[in-house]
Amino acid sequence: MLSNERIRTLEAQHGVTAACAICDAATGEALVSYREALVYKSASLIKTPILLCALDDVEHGLYTLETKIPVHSECCVGDEKALLCAGRDVPLRILLEYMITFSNNSATNVLIDLLGMDRVNANSRRLGLEGTILRRHMLDYEAARRGNENHTTAADMRRLYTLLHTGEGLTPFIRETALPILLRQHDKELIMAADPSQRAAHKTGGLSDIAHDAGILYGKNRTLIFAALATAPDEKQCVAFLQALSPHVMAAL
Repeated sequence: MLSNERIRTLEAQHGVTAACAICDAATGEALVSYREALVYKSASLIKTPILLCALDDVEHGLYTLETKIPVHSECCVGDEKALLCAGRDVPLRILLEYMITFSNNSATNVLIDLLGMDRVNANSRRLGLEGTILRRHMLDYEAARRGNENHTTAADMRRLYTLLHTGEGLTPFIRETALPILLRQHDKELIMAADPSQRAAHKTGGLSDIAHDAGILYGKNRTLIFAALATAPDEKQCVAFLQALSPHVMAAL
């Protein structure tokens, strides 16, 4: 059964500190509300607020999805797949796709430079994401050591994906552009582990000491909004926790 008690049991088994927020998308009923306000390093969960900020700027006419954005060498970092080359101009829609579906950090850094951190944070505040803040580029470990870390909470991710589901606070263009990109997410190793074929609009994130997953699960019987965040000395513990949580979440669909 999906419950706070189940979260505590799995948390203890895997040696993690977790935060979970899971609710019925249709009714808003909370199925799990566990440490929702606890602030975590966001890792790649921050990329969804960046996506929404970029689309808001498109909506306001600053760019189009076909606007070509220059890729500077300082933005290119150690991605698993080198999808971008410095010196090229890449359409905005491709940068957004790479940032979400491949979680490409170089594309994310290009977008951070394009939008500006203050603009991203202002849009997050407009959406009511009180514990979510962008303070550094992806893989900028020196900035992280200085304390300039990106943060979020399970509560904020629950709210963010609820807004995406309902459309509240978002224009039809933003919602209808963002959701298909999130549905094409490649990483199915965390909350999707029990059923990688499960239809979901979501984003994962990980660092050496954290693993997160948050989004919308479209089940046969109901749709769930979920956010599951975990931290531990080793990321592997967090991954194992989320994979152990996965079948309980899927059973609630």
